[in-house]
Amino acid sequence: MWIVLIILLVLIAAILAVGYYMFTSVFDNQFKEKENNDPNFFDSDADLMRPTSRKLIAYQQQCHEEFSRLPFKELEVTSFDGLKLKGYLLEGDPKEIVVCVHGYKSSMENDYCDKLKIYRDRGTTVLLLNDRAHGNSEGRYIGMSEPDSKDVAKWVDKLNELYENPRIYLHGVSMGGATVIHCADKKLKNVCGIIDDCGFNSILGITKALITDMYHMPYFPIGYAAWFWSKVIAGVDFNASIGEECVRHSDVPILFFHGKNDHFVPLRMSESMYDACTSPKELHLIDNCGHAAAYICAPEEYTEAVNRLLDGKVK
Repeated sequence: MWIVLIILLVLIAAILAVGYYMFTSVFDNQFKEKENNDPNFFDSDADLMRPTSRKLIAYQQQCHEEFSRLPFKELEVTSFDGLKLKGYLLEGDPKEIVVCVHGYKSSMENDYCDKLKIYRDRGTTVLLLNDRAHGNSEGRYIGMSEPDSKDVAKWVDKLNELYENPRIYLHGVSMGGATVIHCADKKLKNVCGIIDDCGFNSILGITKALITDMYHMPYFPIGYAAWFWSKVIAGVDFNASIGEECVRHSDVPILFFHGKNDHFVPLRMSESMYDACTSPKELHLIDNCGHAAAYICAPEEYTEAVNRLLDGKVK
């Protein structure tokens, strides 16, 4: 009897330990990933950004210098849990404002140095955010979209204080896409539309996909152990917001973009959310396109769709 109990306790401890490792590797911004200097890494099965990772990186590098010279104005808000969050405002038309939310372990420079052209051509005011636990925003634990959606609500309040009755749009890439989708049912003041570029539907959904696809393991029990640590340490519930439910109760038009060859966020997530969405919507599935590369693979289609949204023409 004692031997069985000891084996059971050791097994539980091992599961919790592996779950803790997975939690820290995903959520803790102090977790140091091993650098990969293998020249054959790109387009290998381990490259979640394949098959357009090289093209995406090269394009972003071309845009960084011009992006760094833009006259951004730094803004700050305090999150619901006391973190100082930074945002960068590029002023234009005070009546049309787009809030841009970057992806997981990425940055506003990487995810918007290219797409910013759409808004600069229109003269739109743009607010680019540094997510919690990214850049110079405070926080140790990455929100993975759930607390981030509450942070976006704070930024929307800030914009409504700075500008009189603006039309506000939310644009998110990857984790940022999930973040803005999780704002879809919040009825945020003056938010008139949402752009979801390859966002996942929920933390539960994306962690299941990553554990099964990346680690080639069943979700039970390790995934649930990581969920336990996330809730206890970071206060993040994997199942708090479900994208399909958020868009089902949305009253603003939504654009969905997704690469057909995305190996990070499964294509089925955008398709499922599009099907569930009850507000005006468009789904753009991009051929020969990996994760977060929709704009560089189909710039005209992307630009025309965004312009339709901002012009109030998405039906």
